Amino acid sequence: MDVHVAEARRTTATVLKQWSLPEVPAEDARLVVSELVSNAIIHGSGDVRLRLRHDDRELRIRVTDDSTAPARRRRASAAGLGGRGLHLVACLSLRWGVADGGRTTYAVIPTLTEAPPCRRTTQSRTEPTC
Repeated sequence: MDVHVAEARRTTATVLKQWSLPEVPAEDARLVVSELVSNAIIHGSGDVRLRLRHDDRELRIRVTDDSTAPARRRRASAAGLGGRGLHLVACLSLRWGVADGGRTTYAVIPTLTEAPPCRRTTQSRTEPTC
């Protein structure tokens, strides 16, 4: 598992550097990629595929595997090792979700204009506390 996650992080870092993405969204994106790829490896099945796309406002991250069981947030116990990944994804993303019948989990990272919930100085009442 670690080899695939490390490879995904390296590939993401290389691509984002080529795209000249600022450091804060690039760092957030690397963490989101790590969490989504880890989740796909642990809970999914088959090959794990990563796609990155961006425009002036946002970076879209898509991780796909062959499982139709959609990713879902779990409540992490104080002693447990799992259950925090999608919470981090939610905190660092403008939005995240599941598509393709549960096979793809995606996240959208702001690149310039709007900070995700954990990077804002004031929080909305409807957004998760990070």
